[in-house]
Amino acid sequence: MRLNKCILIMYSICLIACQTNTSKQDSSTTGYLKHQTVPDSDTENTLKLVYTGNMGVCLEYDDKTVIIDGLHEYYDKPYVYPPETMVNQLIKGEFKDFSKIEFCLFTHLHGDHFSGKYAKQYLESSDEAYVIGSSQLMKDVVTLHTKLDSMSSRFFPVPYNKKAHSFNATGIKIEAIQCDHTNPKRHNKTENIAYLVNLGGYNILHVGDTDWSLTREPVKTLDIKNKTLDIAILPYWLLLDDSDISQVNDLLAPKHIIATHIPPDFSKRDQKELRERFSNITLLMQLGEVHYFEK
Repeated sequence: MRLNKCILIMYSICLIACQTNTSKQDSSTTGYLKHQTVPDSDTENTLKLVYTGNMGVCLEYDDKTVIIDGLHEYYDKPYVYPPETMVNQLIKGEFKDFSKIEFCLFTHLHGDHFSGKYAKQYLESSDEAYVIGSSQLMKDVVTLHTKLDSMSSRFFPVPYNKKAHSFNATGIKIEAIQCDHTNPKRHNKTENIAYLVNLGGYNILHVGDTDWSLTREPVKTLDIKNKTLDIAILPYWLLLDDSDISQVNDLLAPKHIIATHIPPDFSKRDQKELRERFSNITLLMQLGEVHYFEK
């Protein structure tokens, strides 16, 4: 599993799609993915996902692998993080049935989403390892180093300008866009990036730390509703109220929802309410749990 050394990077602005309003979650219009925690004997056409703590996920289809916010360290008690052994296995392509990572994506620089130490370790692991993130990560990813030039050329900064930017490689398409961090008064200097990843024909959206009001413009620019969104990876606080049902349907209409950033003390009652509110939801809470999806 190796990438061609020449990666075509395209910057494009997507058209804003017309939105159709709905008042409740409607499985007849979105359809659902087949979801399992134990794989079938035949995993052809299956998308795999492993939870790496907080909002971290590693995604794989066939032998193409992308990790998002998955390489991070201890930040604070409310945040689940992967042990160093797990990180090393992921970077080496030795974690369970997952192969080596082609792209490592980071939504923003906060320590519960990003580790400069692990990002550099990943870049050093292969000349065909690539990192995508905001320019704010650059100083932490690429410091004075003997491989400075090589590593710099494999870090792709996403311009923070409300436009959609595309990164393409063999079998993988990634669209990245500014999606401001939740509580902008406090985090107005933090650049948060949302990603739409197409992997094996599956469209997966990861929004990082944000709110609905800040998500509306980016997802319209990405034309999400006209692309058939298979999986939406969202912070759990976007799903806590019944009014969030219309937000999910109107803006995203995903076939499956992945709730992340869930604190370890999230109550059984709250978990039950989320599952009752959204019948097509998975709550990521156990480090290393693996999920399998099929269309």
